[in-house]
Amino acid sequence: MANYDWTKNADEFLSANWLKMRAIDIAEHLGFSRDAVLRRARKLNIEKKPVDAMRPQYYQWSEEMDDNLKSHYQTKTNPELAAILGVSKQAVMRRLKTLGLSRGNDGHTHYDWSYERTSQLVSKYSSGEELAKIAQALGVSLQAVKRKTKALELEPRRKNTEKQR
Repeated sequence: MANYDWTKNADEFLSANWLKMRAIDIAEHLGFSRDAVLRRARKLNIEKKPVDAMRPQYYQWSEEMDDNLKSHYQTKTNPELAAILGVSKQAVMRRLKTLGLSRGNDGHTHYDWSYERTSQLVSKYSSGEELAKIAQALGVSLQAVKRKTKALELEPRRKNTEKQR
């Protein structure tokens, strides 16, 4: 078990945000594990979260937040969206699912790569096309393209400075 250095500031942050944030988000902010935060809350005798109170994972999503999410979900990562919207990464993922928004995988958990699409990916990648453009051309997410190039063990691209030599 890791030994965490709980400072007075960390204890104050935990106490002040216990009812506003999820334990995992407090842990991430402090650089501790979720279990360490839960143990510390018990040690400090912080009351359990009320069952009938709104919990942070159930954010009040405004129309403006939804519009922002809809216009940026294809180009930004979940952590980036969370920072922009002031919610947790998990809240972003839940809201994307609720709104039926998918990053190019038609709502499936994993994209099913056909032989033709894989061939197109390899061809475009080999010709030096940008990953984002490849993803757009194939109708998949940028992350799907990155995962597939790694799975295919395609030669990593060199930086521009190395190409100029």
